[in-house]
Amino acid sequence: MNEKTTHGLIIGGIVLIVVLAFFQMAGKETIISGDTTPKISVTGTAEQDTMPDEVVLMLSVLTEGSDAKQVQDKNSQQMNTVIAVLKTTGIKEKEIETTQYSLYPWQEWDPTNQKTVNKGYRLQQTISVTTTETAKAGELVELAVKNGINTVDSISFRLSNTKEQQVKEELVAEATAKAREKAKTLAKNLDVSLGDVLFVTESSYNPGPWYYGGAMKATTMEAAVAPSISPQQVKVSLQVNVDFEIE
Repeated sequence: MNEKTTHGLIIGGIVLIVVLAFFQMAGKETIISGDTTPKISVTGTAEQDTMPDEVVLMLSVLTEGSDAKQVQDKNSQQMNTVIAVLKTTGIKEKEIETTQYSLYPWQEWDPTNQKTVNKGYRLQQTISVTTTETAKAGELVELAVKNGINTVDSISFRLSNTKEQQVKEELVAEATAKAREKAKTLAKNLDVSLGDVLFVTESSYNPGPWYYGGAMKATTMEAAVAPSISPQQVKVSLQVNVDFEIE
């Protein structure tokens, strides 16, 4: 290879490197240009006082005994009785769900002998009962306890899927309208024109559930009348963040 050819290859390589560098810089400039689009960023919030229209009762039967099969049979009999009684009030099959079924050895520490003693077996079966008859919550709890439930794990109120969708649509409409009005006011005071929406996110939406109380043993529910358990009006809020282009 002669000297002239070598120089030509070197110059050609340099030109190629410069061209590649140019295109890389051009690509970077395009990305930076997109990131620096003039915009107005605003937040719109909306809130609504609403009444939960659904209640979920978590009810358990805890059974203890020396024989695993006897414990299982007794527990099943109690829970089946509870479920049958609940259905007489209008609770549907699909509204009752088994959420826990746990059979395990029952052991306790004996402080006198300083050792763990086998006491037999324990079985806990828990069901969730979901209904839109929120006014019946106390009546259902009383009925369940009278017929075999010995632990009320929790009582929670929430929005049904239908009501949650309705409330959310109303809050979104209100929050986005407020965001647009805020952006218009800013644009007017800045003497610029408001363009298209560049970006929007939703945050801080809180549809519940709201808990009535923690676990309660059956002995606390053995009053002559049904306990008064009813939902309270709660505040549901939603926030949207919107970026508008400045024209």
